[in-house]
Amino acid sequence: MSTVIPFPPRPTPTDADTIPTIRTAPVARAVYTVAETAEILSLSLGSTYALVRSGEIPAKKVGGRWLVPKGRLHQWLNELPEASTEDVAAELERIERAEQRQQRRNGA
Repeated sequence: MSTVIPFPPRPTPTDADTIPTIRTAPVARAVYTVAETAEILSLSLGSTYALVRSGEIPAKKVGGRWLVPKGRLHQWLNELPEASTEDVAAELERIERAEQRQQRRNGA
């Protein structure tokens, strides 16, 4: 059996105790982290770092961290070529071969 000890009620501030606070508008970030970029692209973190380091994904290294400018990332995505039916067929064949290899490994 446990004993619950309630917190004492908080004192209510008087007008003399209140300090006016300055509210600022939230700042919209202009960059993504590599982890956020990986999530957006549905890639692993390692693959995303490799693409960033190779320069394929537009990014800048700032203070030891890679940052991906939002505008440049979206522009890069919009400029990627469309997948052709041949690309889709080749990818499906690649997946099928990988599944067959896995089945042979499991069965052997």
